[in-house]
Amino acid sequence: MKHRFLKTAMAAFFACTAISVSAANPFADVAEDSWAYQAVAQLSDQGVIDGYPDGTFRGDKNVSRYELAQIIARLMAKEDALNQEQQATVAKLAQEYNQDLSNLGVRVTELEKKTGNTELITELRVQSVDRYDNIFTGEKKNEISARVRLNTITRVDERNTVYSQLETTMGMNGTDPYDVNKLDPKDPEQKKVRSGYGDGELHMNRLWATYHFGKKQDKEKQPFGPSKNLIGIGQFPVKMGVTGYTYDGQFKGAFVSFGDYQQGGRFTVAYGRATDINYAYTGPMMHGVTLKKDELFNVLEKDKTTTAKINAYLQATKQISYEDFKKDLMQKEGEQQKALLKELKTALPALGDKTLTSLAANLEAVGDKDNAFTYYPMGNDVHMDWGEDEDVPVAYASYIYKDPGQWEFHAYGMKALGPVGHICKAYGFAGAYNITPMWRVQGEYVKNLRKLPLNNERPQSYNLGLHYGTANVLNAKSFSIGLDYVYSEAGTYFGGSSNDIVDQYMGHMYSNWNGRRMPAYFADKLDAMMDTKHPERANSKFGGAKFYLAKAEFVPMKGLIIEADYGFNAKDMGNKKMDNMFMLKATAYIK
Repeated sequence: MKHRFLKTAMAAFFACTAISVSAANPFADVAEDSWAYQAVAQLSDQGVIDGYPDGTFRGDKNVSRYELAQIIARLMAKEDALNQEQQATVAKLAQEYNQDLSNLGVRVTELEKKTGNTELITELRVQSVDRYDNIFTGEKKNEISARVRLNTITRVDERNTVYSQLETTMGMNGTDPYDVNKLDPKDPEQKKVRSGYGDGELHMNRLWATYHFGKKQDKEKQPFGPSKNLIGIGQFPVKMGVTGYTYDGQFKGAFVSFGDYQQGGRFTVAYGRATDINYAYTGPMMHGVTLKKDELFNVLEKDKTTTAKINAYLQATKQISYEDFKKDLMQKEGEQQKALLKELKTALPALGDKTLTSLAANLEAVGDKDNAFTYYPMGNDVHMDWGEDEDVPVAYASYIYKDPGQWEFHAYGMKALGPVGHICKAYGFAGAYNITPMWRVQGEYVKNLRKLPLNNERPQSYNLGLHYGTANVLNAKSFSIGLDYVYSEAGTYFGGSSNDIVDQYMGHMYSNWNGRRMPAYFADKLDAMMDTKHPERANSKFGGAKFYLAKAEFVPMKGLIIEADYGFNAKDMGNKKMDNMFMLKATAYIK
C-alpha cells in the first residue's frame, strides 16, 4: 500500500512542479514596477513569447526600450495568431513604443546578434522500478529514483551547433540507483562506481558539436539546429532501430550524415566507442571469467564415465592416473600449472564430448593458486585486459527513411573492432507503419554474424509491437497503449537499452554466484556443465530472454508524460521462468 501511495504522490508532485515552473516569472531582469511587466509576463505565460533562451531580457537590470521594441515587433508580425485580448495588449504596447519601433530599421539585425543563442531544456524524471539480484527467484528491491538532465543547445551560427547533457540520478527510498554504465570497468570484481555516476553525482552524459554542410536550412524552422547534412564530433546519442531495445546510448567519436533526420532519407556513418555498455554483462565476454580449481574438477567429475575416460587417456599417454594428475594440478602454480593445463586441454577433445571440447578450447591458465583459470564463454580469441579500455571500439552505419506520421524504415550494421572484434558483427532492420492515425505496428530484427561458443550459434533477436494512440509530450491529453513481444538470444544485447525492464530481462545477472557477480548466461552454462543429475542440460541454450512488454503513456499537460510498463511471461532461452516486472515513471520537460 505504501508503494502505491508513493507512486501516486510521485505523479502528483510532477504535475505540481510543471505547473509552478510554467507560472514563474521567466524574465528575471524585468522591473516589476514597470507598467509593461504584467503584459509581457502574461504573454509569456500564454506561450506567445519566450524572451531570451536563458529566461531574461539580457539587460543589466531592466529590459531596454530598444530590446522591448524588438519583442513587440515580433508580436505584431504574428498578430493573426493572437486572440482579441492578446491583440489589445500588443496594440497598447505598440502605441507606447511607437517611436522605438520606427527607429529599429537595419539595427534589428545587430540586435539579433546580441540575442542569446543557448537554449536550456531541463528534464526531470521520477521512476519506480523493481531491481533484481536474481530475476529467476524474485530476489528484488523497489528502487525509486529521481533523475535530472540539463540539456543545452548552443547555435554558434547557421552552420555550427553545440549540444550537451549533464545528468545526475538520486535514490529516494534508501536505494542506490542502478545504471548499466555505472560500474567501473577497470574493477574486475565490479564493485566500484565510475566517477560521476554515484548517488547524486553529476557527470557529462553527452557533449558534441555539429557542422551543417551543403545548402543552408531556414534557421527559423530549425529550433534545435540544422537537421540535415551534418558532420559531428564528441559524445553523441545513437539509437539502434525503432525501439532502442538492443542499444540506445552514447558513442564517443565522429560521424557524418547525408540527408535529413526529421523526414526523408538519411545515411550515417559513425566511428568511435560505445560508452553505454553494460559492463557487468559484457565484461565476461571481453575479459573471461576466473574459475577456481575445484570448479573445474566439478565439471570433469560430474560423470564417472567421463572421469574414467580421462584416467585411461592420461595413463596411456602420460603414465599417470587421473587422481595423481588432479593432485598435481591442485598444488602447482605458475608455469608448472600452465603446462599441466596444456596436457588436460589436449586430453579433453580426444574424448569426443562436445561440452568438454568447448571447455578445453576456451580455457586458459593464469598461474594463480586458487583462481587458476580463465574461461572465455565467447571464445578465447576475444580478449581485452581489465583496465585496457573502458569503452568498446565500434564502427557503425545506418540508413533511415521517415515519412512523419506514416511510416519509417531502418537498416543498420555495427562491428566491434580491435581485441574484442569477435564479439559483434551485426546487422539489423526495423520498421514502423501507421495503419490509421491511431493504430501503429512495428517490428525489428537483429543478427550477429559472429558464432558464439556459448550456445554454438550465430544469435538473433526480434521484436514485434502493436500500439494505439499518439502520446506526444507537447500535446496535452494525448495517450498511447501498446504491447511488444521481444525475443533476444544471448549475444544480441549490447547494453544501454532504452527501457529498464528490457535491460534486466536481456542482461539478467546473479549478484552473488559462488561469491561473484555473474551474468546468468555464464553461470547457468557452468552449473549445467557440473550437473550430475541432468547431464543433457549442458547442451541447452543459455542466456537471452523472451517476454512481453505492455506499455501505457499519458500526457496530462504539455511538458509532462507519465508512463507505466509491465513485463510478463518472461523466460530465458532454456525456458527458465523470470519474474514479472512493473515500472512507473513521470518525466517533465521545462524549457
